[in-house]
Amino acid sequence: MRAVWFVVLSRRIIIDDVTVEDAGGPVGVMMAGAAILDRELSPAGFTFQLTRPGHGSGGDFVIGRFTRDDQYLEFHFRHSLGLVTYGWGDDALPHADYLAGLGVTGAYPGYGTDPVDGFRHLARDLAGPLSGFRAGDRGGYERGLQAARRPRKRSLP
Repeated sequence: MRAVWFVVLSRRIIIDDVTVEDAGGPVGVMMAGAAILDRELSPAGFTFQLTRPGHGSGGDFVIGRFTRDDQYLEFHFRHSLGLVTYGWGDDALPHADYLAGLGVTGAYPGYGTDPVDGFRHLARDLAGPLSGFRAGDRGGYERGLQAARRPRKRSLP
C-alpha cells in the first residue's frame, strides 16, 4: 500500500505534491472526521493517512486509514461515512460484525444532519464497546471474526 501524506492549507489539501482544490468536499469532511477519530486513536499510537481520494460513478470519494503496527481502521466517505473495516494482521472485520461478536450495539452508523456525525458516532464506539481494538485486546476482535463467520439469520419483515 502506498502511503499518501497530506497538508491542509485553507480549502486546499496537498496530497503527494498534487493540490486538491476543493477541500470542502469529501476530502475536507474526511479530514474533519479524522480529527475527531484522532482524539481516540492517536493516544494509543495510531497514525492517520489519507489513502485514496477519487471519483466514481456515485461522485467523489475518499478512503482514510489509521494504522498502528499490524492493526488498521479503514473507512470510506462519499456523502456520508460508509464502509468501516478493522484489520489486524491478515484479518479484516466489518464494524457491524465486530460489535456482533462482542454482543453489543454501537452508536455508528447512527443518524445525523452533519456529514461528520458518522465520525462522531464511530468515535463513541471506539471509546466504548470497541476500546479493546484501541488497547490492543485481540480477544474481542477474535470474537468478532467468529461472528462474521456465522450464517446470518434472515427473516421477512
